[in-house]
Amino acid sequence: MTRKPCRHTYWNSLIATSLTLMHTACLGFSPTAHAMQVFREQGKLDRAPAVETCIQWEMKFGLHKLMRPKEAANDWIWIIDHVVSKGVHKCLVVLGVRMASLLKRDDLTVSLEDVEPLGIVPMKSSNGGLMETELKTVLSTNHGIPPLAILRDDGPDLRCGGRLFCEAYPQVVDAEDIPHKIACLYKHWLGNDELWKEFTKKCSDFKKQVQLTEYAKIAPPNQRTKARYHNIDVIVDWGVSKLLEYESLPKSEQEKLSWLGDYEEEISYWKQLVDIGRVGRNFTRKKGVWIGCHEELAEELLGEEICPRAEPFACNLIDVVEEQGNKIPEGKKIIGSTEIIESLFGKHKSISERGPKPMGRLILSMASRVGEQPTEELIELAFGQVRERDIDSWLTNAFC
Repeated sequence: MTRKPCRHTYWNSLIATSLTLMHTACLGFSPTAHAMQVFREQGKLDRAPAVETCIQWEMKFGLHKLMRPKEAANDWIWIIDHVVSKGVHKCLVVLGVRMASLLKRDDLTVSLEDVEPLGIVPMKSSNGGLMETELKTVLSTNHGIPPLAILRDDGPDLRCGGRLFCEAYPQVVDAEDIPHKIACLYKHWLGNDELWKEFTKKCSDFKKQVQLTEYAKIAPPNQRTKARYHNIDVIVDWGVSKLLEYESLPKSEQEKLSWLGDYEEEISYWKQLVDIGRVGRNFTRKKGVWIGCHEELAEELLGEEICPRAEPFACNLIDVVEEQGNKIPEGKKIIGSTEIIESLFGKHKSISERGPKPMGRLILSMASRVGEQPTEELIELAFGQVRERDIDSWLTNAFC
């Protein structure tokens, strides 16, 4: 006779399934609860969790991952950044990844499964001194072994805090995010380019003109109001594609896009800048940064068709990568991109900013959604160690 699974095992399976719907299927708390209710109505479950129950499960799992002991090693890379929400707090997040693990494969691109949560710190104010203090706290809770490198963007508090921490621990590399440096290059090259400003304004005006008409399909993509130089690719790619399609478009659409021809030469030039930046981002994302890596990047750029006008931009990019590579100890390699933490922030904002809500307990979801996927065994370990009172205590201390 087949025995029914014990109640304990049943609940571990239910929790693991719910968390998987949230993490892998990207469902929010309410959709997850509704999906589990459907399973219950189909007779596949005895009970379905409420929305609040799903939130509590997420926080328990996240707090376990955040507080559990990490591997004692000196090849950790700390990826640090702030996530900003409404209200008085912003949150310092420190993710860690072992270079030894990444170097076992050909592609160093970091995934959410590769990283561990090392620190989640709500802050009412942030400056270099406070950042240094919080980084030292993260260090003390992780065996006190300094990491191989800290990887950050060029925000003033992150820059100052990283510098102060690395002065206290000179063996730590103070590294900068290469995609952010590339965006700074774009800003330097295009920030005073009157034709670029004119083109982006016309794209914005054209989108408003056609987005609620039959011509919406030829509208340009949205342009960011903040960090706009991080995504110049999308607007340039749109211009290139519409110029290539122009002759095959209906006459009415050609007439609507006739203004684009005035920028054909410039779009070709901007496309070269975009392609050069993509080579740099892909290179550092997949291969990392090390002493002399700029020479390999230069070889890759030689394979691109670069017009004389864009060559100085390529040289500037090589100089940026050389500068970062020269920080790395001989024989070592580190990752060159903080894109993974931006990806995590995007997931967090998708579940926490449906309405004007200040930063709160859902910051623990960021710890829950990195590292290994939920399994019944991991659920049993996590829920055996973390109680609701532990969550309350952690939140009280975090937001004091």
